[in-house]
Amino acid sequence: MIITRAPFRIPLGGGGTDLPSYYSKFGGKLISVAIDKYIVTTLNTPVIDSLIRLKYSNSETVESISQIQHTFIKEALKLTGIKNGIELSFIADIPDKTGMGSSGSFLVSMLKALHVFKKEEVTTSHIAEEACHIEISRLKNPVGKQDQYIAAFGGITQLIIDKKGQVEVVRLKIAQSTIEDLEDSLLLFFTGIQRSSTKVLSLQNNAIKSGDKKVLESLHFIKEIGEDITKCLKKGDIKKFGKLLNTHWAYKQRLSSKVSNDKINRWYQKGISAGALGGKLIGAGGGGFLLFCCPGDKNKLRKVMKDDGLTEVFFHFDFDGVKLLGNF
Repeated sequence: MIITRAPFRIPLGGGGTDLPSYYSKFGGKLISVAIDKYIVTTLNTPVIDSLIRLKYSNSETVESISQIQHTFIKEALKLTGIKNGIELSFIADIPDKTGMGSSGSFLVSMLKALHVFKKEEVTTSHIAEEACHIEISRLKNPVGKQDQYIAAFGGITQLIIDKKGQVEVVRLKIAQSTIEDLEDSLLLFFTGIQRSSTKVLSLQNNAIKSGDKKVLESLHFIKEIGEDITKCLKKGDIKKFGKLLNTHWAYKQRLSSKVSNDKINRWYQKGISAGALGGKLIGAGGGGFLLFCCPGDKNKLRKVMKDDGLTEVFFHFDFDGVKLLGNF
């Protein structure tokens, strides 16, 4: 039995510049943090047959890879050259379609398990790139490289992507006191809305490809804000970080009319009125989780969100990234 896990992530700044349509022209730069909410993969080999058994939100038992319905699993098995005689099961702390980078975490956790199964030693970057290759190149999904890399590396991490798609992973040197203050200041609330990011990202992707001036200018500015956020965290200025999140959210909404809606805007304004310095909707938009930065008293913010039916998810940062938990 092989058990692996990969964390979910919270984007802090520069999101959207990791899309190939953007970084291939301008280069991408962003900062994100992994949290202690995970996707866990368990891999077994069948005792009495050579079937492929899969357990995720559905179950599959098939004789060959070509019969697999789950496209991520099918492509991962193809990529690693495993043909049959395997059992895979997946458990997640957070449901998919909530903006937390679940697809990237799913792939990274699974690929780690598959390489351990094959007794292959591969680098963390290799696993991240394989996950990107499956989503972006093989499946043609309109996604970037943030989710896969943060799931693989963990930590408070800056990604610098050149025009050829090469990713430089920068593990930020931040004082422990700042890490603790940041962790204490960030509050995460589930809106109860699950949605596919494909529509939002497709619109953004098409706008970039067509040279939409408004979208491109917004992404350029979002990239600059991401750099400013990185500098703030290095200096330990949480209050300025919170205010930058507010600006970041304003520009993110300019990327597409699908990013937010009246309900989300109302929740956001209530959060600001309750003491948050800034915040943002996690992921592409349209639902999922609301993140707020509230360095001061948080009781009012928590009460306002609870009264409106939002559920708080408590978390700590994860600095391990993808991890082998056991090989029995």
